[in-house]
Amino acid sequence: MSRINRLRIINLRYNHDSIQIGDEQFDFNGQNTLMTLRNGGGKTVLVQMMMAPFVHRRYRDLADRPFASYFTSSKPAFILVEWKLDGGGGYVLTGMMVRRSQDTESPEELEITNFIFEYPGGNAMDLEHIPVTEKSPRGEILKGYVQCRQLFDTWKKEPGKPFFCYDMNQPAQARQYFEKLADYDIYYREWEAIIHKVNLEESGLSNLFADCKNESGLVEG
Repeated sequence: MSRINRLRIINLRYNHDSIQIGDEQFDFNGQNTLMTLRNGGGKTVLVQMMMAPFVHRRYRDLADRPFASYFTSSKPAFILVEWKLDGGGGYVLTGMMVRRSQDTESPEELEITNFIFEYPGGNAMDLEHIPVTEKSPRGEILKGYVQCRQLFDTWKKEPGKPFFCYDMNQPAQARQYFEKLADYDIYYREWEAIIHKVNLEESGLSNLFADCKNESGLVEG
């Protein structure tokens, strides 16, 4: 079974834009991991973002937190999850690039491109190095949505490069994306079952771990 190795979030704002994740990486090393944050620090947001690439659109909302409400500008945000494959089989990067729709006539609130890239080890396109930012005299600058999409389309066409990208507003491509995830034992039904439990009650995320009596129980739960 594939296990989450690392998580990286780029350009995410929440709590009415009062908190921003500019570019943060979380290393789990493929192990059960406990993340502790202060009240209001963003635990629910991190859980929601981590799950978003693995569920259909109606499951992206968490309780009273609509997924679309986090994205208010033309600048893209990235949710990158790297999985460690079984038996030393390398890694697979699952990514979501999302921004507020710029087409005023579109019925879609968001523009979303998901992508999958498999690699044996560290490289110039892994979770840490994927070139969605570029250096400038002012520091690292986030590339635009269209520029990144052009990069993805180029990589997808390179012979022998196991890179795949999908327009998640196109039902056929969204279906292909979830079918590809299943190749790595990543099943949307399992993730959607968790979201369903969380959304049953107002304190669903806390209730999900209500029977865990200590840190060990939380980690293993």
